Amino acid sequence: MAMLDVRDITVRFGGILALDGLTFTIDEGQICGLIGPNGAGKTTLFNVVSRIYDPTEGSVTFDGKDLLALAPHDISAQGVYRTFQNLALWPGLTVLENVMVGGHANTKSGFVKSMLKFGTKAEEKDLEERSYAALHELDLHQHAFHPAAGLPFGTLKRIELARALVGDPKILMLDEPASGLTHAEVDDLAGDIKALRDKYNLTVLLVEHHMRMVMAISEKIVVMNFGKKIAEGDPGIVRNNPDVIAAYLGGQAA
Repeated sequence: MAMLDVRDITVRFGGILALDGLTFTIDEGQICGLIGPNGAGKTTLFNVVSRIYDPTEGSVTFDGKDLLALAPHDISAQGVYRTFQNLALWPGLTVLENVMVGGHANTKSGFVKSMLKFGTKAEEKDLEERSYAALHELDLHQHAFHPAAGLPFGTLKRIELARALVGDPKILMLDEPASGLTHAEVDDLAGDIKALRDKYNLTVLLVEHHMRMVMAISEKIVVMNFGKKIAEGDPGIVRNNPDVIAAYLGGQAA
């Protein structure tokens, strides 16, 4: 059974067809690259899986469970975590506090107890320790007690990755994590993603325009154009697909 099974997903916004019968699967522990031109529908698919959008048609099954039957606030409890194209950090909070936010959805304390800090000390301490460990994993621990504001863009991107990691994910959906990074930072990030996948047996769905990174770390690639899947397979097959070359990669087949 596939870890993630996207079946015949269609999304319409009025007269706009954002996704058109999209179907693909990702196996457990696999890194899958989702690529395509701007406007192909990649982020729309992310928003469907994370329950920000309701599809017009189709189904999404994750680890044997129907995600579309769940409320959006229950998605993280299934082990589904994502990052966003644009940074979604709180500048005034410390780096450690930003990372801790990623684990709060899975704490046992209710809203009132958390707000009043009643009976939450042990749980908060455990979350703080796990968050610091996630920062250490990504060589960010030296920033733990500094405000997020003013840190380099590449550092902020990695903080988002640490925040997702502390939620104990089964699948990480990374939406353009290398956007705005230098070539060296992209290479470091690619290594981090593979290392985290191997260590924690994560499944990874990666939307990214850095083709060198996608081709280097993806075991499977799904290519979209105008909301449809136009190719699916390992990087070698996709790289030489004439439809992919025409729609996205450009140039001649390698």
